[in-house]
Amino acid sequence: MKSPSSTAKALLLAASLGAAGAALAHHSFAQFDSSVQIFIEGRVASWSYVNPHSWLYIEAPDEKGEMQKWGFEGAAPIHAARQGVTGNTFKVGEKVKVIMSPIREEGRKAGTVCFVVKEDASIARPNDGTCDSIESIERWKSRDWLDSAKHLDRHPTAE
Repeated sequence: MKSPSSTAKALLLAASLGAAGAALAHHSFAQFDSSVQIFIEGRVASWSYVNPHSWLYIEAPDEKGEMQKWGFEGAAPIHAARQGVTGNTFKVGEKVKVIMSPIREEGRKAGTVCFVVKEDASIARPNDGTCDSIESIERWKSRDWLDSAKHLDRHPTAE
């Protein structure tokens, strides 16, 4: 049996490196401003518990009070499940408070979710690598932001 040529080896190496680079690029969170967390209050429009990332969509007012659909990227189901989040965690129409880091693209009603306070006061953590949700929850509780924050309030992630 002939061994692969050096050209075939080079092509295989290039393809492997390209795939690794694409995988790393996919997990970049540079599109989100992780220096701030925003408090968004609204009702669940849909919950997409799918790969490669889950998405929580809510209906909430914008700065002018007009109802808008907001989208929040979350973790892949396998990661979210490790944090107790399932495909049934959010119900359409349920009132939620989302703590998120906004997308950097001006004008988009989107971000990456850090944690969600549900209508029954339980906390869901469908987050990926953009925040330490346990630390964030403690910071929000210790500063009384969960009870005192107003819709669209911005809070720093570090002091």
